[in-house]
Amino acid sequence: MRATITIDKDTVNSEEESLNFINKYGFVTLFPIRSFVFPNLYQATVGNREEKFDNAWKWADDLAMKKLIHYGKLVRKQVTLVSLEFFPYLYKLCREKTLGTTAQKILAFIKAHGPTSTTVLRKNLDLMGKKKKYVFTKAINELQMAFTIAIVDREKSSRMTHIYDLIERWMPQSLFEKAGAVSKKDAKDRVTAELLENKLISAREEAQIFLGDL
Repeated sequence: MRATITIDKDTVNSEEESLNFINKYGFVTLFPIRSFVFPNLYQATVGNREEKFDNAWKWADDLAMKKLIHYGKLVRKQVTLVSLEFFPYLYKLCREKTLGTTAQKILAFIKAHGPTSTTVLRKNLDLMGKKKKYVFTKAINELQMAFTIAIVDREKSSRMTHIYDLIERWMPQSLFEKAGAVSKKDAKDRVTAELLENKLISAREEAQIFLGDL
């Protein structure tokens, strides 16, 4: 049984406060997740629905571009904002995930060509069209959840799609050095302790279920 979680609401007024909110929990989602209570920047942001949406998204983007947080799909395959303090632990736990064929092709292309937009990836890897959009999105989600790529910018187009690069080329190298010095057990213990401290779980056993869902 999960702990009773009290979500911060209407408390964040600025980019600085949004960073403090992310740092407080270690990692939060950008938006609420249906049937799953978890800290999220949208609900914490002050304002009406439109203001919450616009500000939460802008602050998340700006913080990620400044490399003050990591931004990518993680918790329940939703956009998750990870503090720099917590990045090494989640990187350690998620890095070894198995990638599908399409994800491997995307990773190889980015590795060879550097920062690459959604449009360029889909065109070059024969993933254009509505029927192949799901295949592309699934592969991109796999790569983000395995901490192999990072969103580094937005493509300047009407669709506002993303530009991706290898996470090791984007995030500060000190984070990877810290991850290398941490065992998987220590990483699990650190994440579990944070979840317990913030009352996101009520027992250590729940952490294994939570981590297995990442």
